[in-house]
Amino acid sequence: MPYKNREDHLKACAENYQNKKQEYKDRSKKRREEKPEKVALKKREWYLQNTFNITIDDYNNMFNAQNGCCDICKQHQSNFTKRLFVDHCHTTGKVRGLLCSNCNSLLGHAKDNLDFLENAKQYLIKNKEN
Repeated sequence: MPYKNREDHLKACAENYQNKKQEYKDRSKKRREEKPEKVALKKREWYLQNTFNITIDDYNNMFNAQNGCCDICKQHQSNFTKRLFVDHCHTTGKVRGLLCSNCNSLLGHAKDNLDFLENAKQYLIKNKEN
């Protein structure tokens, strides 16, 4: 082993990185420019895995199970400029389904409070115009 201890090895790695930092940046930039779709897919995979602990296949399975529609308003993905959002419980982290931006925001502003949502429903019923 070329290094006597872990600290020497880490120091050498840090020095190597500093010496080749620009080379690494250039290589990464070139890769992003040559294959933007592949880079975007990798970023999406990373985001889904690290934020919701699901894979692209899990997302696609939910999307197909919902027929490509928001699970609340039932509008199809094609009606929106952004893809459907992954909705999850902030307490448990459990993924609940896919929602459009408006429906996802509605739940977020309501803080998943059922009483609040019921009060809003009753308010709309009470003030419904005929």
